Amino acid sequence: MPGAFGPEDYIDFYENPFEILDNLESAWVTRRPRVSWSINNLPALDDVDFVWHKYDPPGALKRAPNITSQILLDILHSSIENVKAKNAEEDRQKKELEDQRELQENEKGKNKEPYLPIIIPVDKPVKDETSKEIPKIKPDILLTTFGPSVAATKIEAKANKKRLVALRRFFQRSNERGESSATGAALAALQKEAAEVEVSRDSLTRLAKTKPIEEVECVSCLDDFHPKDVIKVPCHSYCHECFIRLVSAACQNEQQWPPKCCLNEVPLKIILRFIPSNLKKTFEERSKEWELPISERVYCSEPNCSLWIKPKKIDPSRRQGLCDRSHRTCTMCRGPAHAGQECPQDVDMNLTNQLAEDEGWKRCSKCHALVEHREACQHMTCRCGNEFCYVCERRWRTCSCTMEELQAVKDGANARREERRANELAEAEELRQALLQIEEFEREEALKAELLRQEQLRLEEERRQRELEERVRQESIRRRDIEIKYQELRILLDQLHELQQVLLDVDQEKEGENMVIDFETAKDGLKKKHDLERSELTAAISKKMHEKECALNKDFQIRASEENDLEQAYHERLKDYWKGKKGGEQEIETAMLELRKRMDQKHNAWQKWKAEQLKNLEAKLQDNRTYREELMYSAKYRLEDSLKEKETEMMRRMAAEKKWLEAVILEREKLLSEWEVEEVEGDADSIFAPELRSVRVSAPIFRGDNVSTIFIMARLSGLQKEVLALYRNCLRETRKKPQATRPHFESFARNEFARNLSIDKRDFAAIEFLLRKGRRQLEVYGSPGIKDIK
Repeated sequence: MPGAFGPEDYIDFYENPFEILDNLESAWVTRRPRVSWSINNLPALDDVDFVWHKYDPPGALKRAPNITSQILLDILHSSIENVKAKNAEEDRQKKELEDQRELQENEKGKNKEPYLPIIIPVDKPVKDETSKEIPKIKPDILLTTFGPSVAATKIEAKANKKRLVALRRFFQRSNERGESSATGAALAALQKEAAEVEVSRDSLTRLAKTKPIEEVECVSCLDDFHPKDVIKVPCHSYCHECFIRLVSAACQNEQQWPPKCCLNEVPLKIILRFIPSNLKKTFEERSKEWELPISERVYCSEPNCSLWIKPKKIDPSRRQGLCDRSHRTCTMCRGPAHAGQECPQDVDMNLTNQLAEDEGWKRCSKCHALVEHREACQHMTCRCGNEFCYVCERRWRTCSCTMEELQAVKDGANARREERRANELAEAEELRQALLQIEEFEREEALKAELLRQEQLRLEEERRQRELEERVRQESIRRRDIEIKYQELRILLDQLHELQQVLLDVDQEKEGENMVIDFETAKDGLKKKHDLERSELTAAISKKMHEKECALNKDFQIRASEENDLEQAYHERLKDYWKGKKGGEQEIETAMLELRKRMDQKHNAWQKWKAEQLKNLEAKLQDNRTYREELMYSAKYRLEDSLKEKETEMMRRMAAEKKWLEAVILEREKLLSEWEVEEVEGDADSIFAPELRSVRVSAPIFRGDNVSTIFIMARLSGLQKEVLALYRNCLRETRKKPQATRPHFESFARNEFARNLSIDKRDFAAIEFLLRKGRRQLEVYGSPGIKDIK
């Protein structure tokens, strides 16, 4: 592993390891940010005027030869996905803003136009009272099984049936004189419609009448019954016999009380409605009895009776109950009544009797109330009016007791009272001596425990000091290893970026060369095609002109031959006409000369027509050639525009690929830095790693605070949660004071740590370290006090 050290590289802590901790943390917090590789090596790309992330990332970003580190491989994969996710999120936000803006514009446009309600008049249909149709029964009305529509439907169906029967009889009557064809056709149509209505009504009525009634199953005997013959409880249904059996079983066994179905109590109204009168009486008695708690029920003490004694038949003053068979039962011991005596199991009464015996109190012979003698003679008068002797408890004037006997009774009571008090004092003294011995023993044990605790604290402090030194040493080694490791990873990542940049440049250069070759090939191909088309067009024009001229020449030869024949025939006719006449030769010569002049004029006109025809044909062919030239010119410029668009698109894609490279490189450097921070601060073996990281993430103590220093002391002292809670409490309590100052916070923190954590003077170095870090890193003090804790 990179960054391994030998024993000579270990850190010497001397006496105070906290300074080493402080230096390590300060070096980590105040480290200089690393300059990105893209700033020094990538060309400065201005903000592009197109959406660059609509293009796919270049393939060079996915090529990573000779990379074996799993961290870099994960970063290479995650960086592209993260950039895609960020771009998608930006597009989504832009789309939402555009939708909101468009919605607001639409709302503004709607608000500008006044609202004008559109009222469309409804044409009222004109009822034709002359045309009467045969009433038809609606199926949905016939299928109704409840409600007021049933009666109306039945009445209407009966009326329709009567009308149909009368109509059928009317049309079935025979006419003695016969009927016409129109009348017969009308009768047949009406009979057919009446038959259809009758069939539909009968079928619907049959369906409504023959609809099967679904039976209900009894959950106890599993037989099927009509819904009216079952009793519906909250979850199932019972027949009457099974329901009565269910209630009877519940009245016979308290474990089954109250009557239930699937652990659901059967409502009282349903039970009283469907059970017979004799069972109803039993049910009410069991309900009154079993609704009372078992401890409050009193049953007859007679074994052959054991009836429940109703509360109204219990006398609370005499503590007796009377059952329906006139047996008396004691409500204290649940046994037979004691016939005027107190219950032996009445503890309070026993204590009262014991106190009365010690104090010399007497009971009234009539009402048995306790009476205390204060002074005067033995003649006592009870509140019930009974007069008796205080010495022998007989009726007054029926005994011969004297004052000496009364004094003897009172002296005996005083002697018993003094004896009881002496016994109580002796017991209290004995208990006090025992408590003193226990206290002395506990004091000695506490002293031994305190000495043992101090020795253990000393040993624990030495052990903690050794562990601290070892952990700080391990932390420094771990920090150095991580630093070297990530330096090597950054070097590999920078080399990979250089390689991917070169690969991207090579790919783009090769793509540009291929595009230039494609452009030249396309231009040469189009030029050759146009040259060939021009040569073919020239040859076609020459061919058509030659064919036209040949056709005209051939027509000229035919015309010339015909004119020669006409000239010879005209000459022969002239000879025949002027034969033998004077001056005939001259006339023939003159007529022939005129004929030749006319023929020469016609020939000249034809020659002009021929030239005009050739000229028109040549102009037409030249127009066609010009059109074809324009088409070739248009194709040439379309090709040039297409090539320019492809070139522009290629340049945009290349710029987008450069932008992709820059964004992905920045994302990779960010991810690598995050991995390093996570490994430095988030390692479970690091003394800078907070165990309660969720506290820092979900509820940070201060804005911009790095609380790892607090957790250092928390973990080193073995009181992670306590130290953190007290530290935060000190900050909150100091913040409540409007004029909180530094001495206030220090004094309060020292007292709280010493009082709650039992920290002695040797541990105050940790507190001082916390206070120093708090003063330097956090803006705790000053007006208006400590900053708000989130």
